[in-house]
Amino acid sequence: MSDRINNELAALITPPPSTGVQFTQGRVLSWDNELLSNQIEWRGITLTDVAMVEGISALTIREGDVVGMLGWAPENAKGVGSWWIIGKLSNPGEFVADLNVTAKIFRFVTEQGYSLAFFGKEADGDPLWILHYGGADGQSAFRTLNGERLAMSYRDGQDIFRTEGSVGEQNFRIFDQAGNEMFSTNGATSGVGMADPWIPYNMFPTSNARQSGTTYLPATTSASFTPIWRGFNPVYHPVIAYGVNVIATGSAEWRIRVNYGTGDFTGASGTGTQGGTFSMPNFGAGFDPGGQVEFQLEARNTGGGTTHIGLDRLYGRQS
Repeated sequence: MSDRINNELAALITPPPSTGVQFTQGRVLSWDNELLSNQIEWRGITLTDVAMVEGISALTIREGDVVGMLGWAPENAKGVGSWWIIGKLSNPGEFVADLNVTAKIFRFVTEQGYSLAFFGKEADGDPLWILHYGGADGQSAFRTLNGERLAMSYRDGQDIFRTEGSVGEQNFRIFDQAGNEMFSTNGATSGVGMADPWIPYNMFPTSNARQSGTTYLPATTSASFTPIWRGFNPVYHPVIAYGVNVIATGSAEWRIRVNYGTGDFTGASGTGTQGGTFSMPNFGAGFDPGGQVEFQLEARNTGGGTTHIGLDRLYGRQS
């Protein structure tokens, strides 16, 4: 068989490239980084939804960028033909300096296919990113949602710590591996102060108190309010819980006085055995958590009798 015959056969199998195959460039008029829908200006013509070679380059393209295009179009076709975008055209240094990647889902995985990191959105569109331990169990090590929730987890998925809440009212919680809350900031008072654990306050009988009869409870026979119990304590919680025991003859009254710096108020008062709670005024806005507070349990007896008074509980809590 002659060389001429071989040449003619090769031409039939692999025809020479058409003059319609071109490399060109276009300018991005609009670009959707999630769906890759687009409009490209090419030689004064607007091309719509031009196909894109997949890759990270598709996620960096913005309106106004110049992109390289490869395709086929007959001479004077005025845009008719097949085109695809091969990537953004940038001068040296521009790509790294202007690398903004936009994606609905962006995931890093190990060689085994286990998740290492996830960047994307929840179903409602809130931004979400997660760092994983990178093992077969698939547990997240660290995650954040829309800037309002931040959490770190043990390997079994149980939270180690968590912050959540709206701006200015976020709280912070720490958990042991069994899920028990070990520490938290207060959520009821705009995230100011401690919520857990509750802290008991020390109280001691004063030198004004009397010992009367066979009871060991300190007492008074005064018709004027007399301090019977007193304690100085740092206060981290916005609410104080109390319990008062009274054994009296005559007409007994009691009150719990609270003094902190320039503040002085009656937190609770009564005439018999009872308990309850009262709030620290201006907590987080005039009184700072950890500030020293003086508590006094005062009593009086206006009926000529004796008032024995005890304090079975006084502690701080969140609510």
